[in-house]
Amino acid sequence: MCRGKKNCTELDLNPKLWDKNSPLVPPEWFNDEMKIFIDAVRIAARGNRTKSIQLLSKIKSDELRDWYCEHGQMSGMFRNNELKIETVKNNISLDPLRSPDKYRKEVFQRDNYTCQYCGTKVIPKEVFAAYSKFVGMDFFRAAGTNSERHGVVLAFRANADHVVPWIHGGRTSPENLITSCWSCNYGKSGYTLEEIGISDPREKKLTNLKWQGLSEYILKLEK
Repeated sequence: MCRGKKNCTELDLNPKLWDKNSPLVPPEWFNDEMKIFIDAVRIAARGNRTKSIQLLSKIKSDELRDWYCEHGQMSGMFRNNELKIETVKNNISLDPLRSPDKYRKEVFQRDNYTCQYCGTKVIPKEVFAAYSKFVGMDFFRAAGTNSERHGVVLAFRANADHVVPWIHGGRTSPENLITSCWSCNYGKSGYTLEEIGISDPREKKLTNLKWQGLSEYILKLEK
């Protein structure tokens, strides 16, 4: 566990070896858990609740949750503590609009529901809510505290992230918003790109072609 420690076990002790695109790249086994969840949602959309729950039980929910809580969401802090870079904020004009909700769907569709930091496929909260209602909160909880939510939600929920942080004068606009997984979003936190040593995600394009974040199944799940 890394909470309260000086270093994160998922980050190399040498900052020169850190990933330059993401605060912390998720482990490869995340992909296997995503594949299982995709199958579970597709089967649920066909009306087979029992089979969907059986698949859901195979997902490493606790491991996904632990990685997010102990590593992902705190990665920016660990990076900044090591780099010791601080951006001076002088006479910053803050955007009156802070919440990205106005543009989130537009941004997700533009980015093919793909985290522009680490490249992870992400899923909007509406899909998680519809799936939870279909299978029942006893099997899949999308809301609540981190300890209450299913690990899939913490690992793969989509978020619209300010590249230039709002607290540093970043605009809440499609030009300054990108699709992000929760780990990269909370890991980056209110830090600037320089403060945690990553490149500008807007200079590249990470995408999973034809991936719609399972949003195409929402109506079937809600029937």
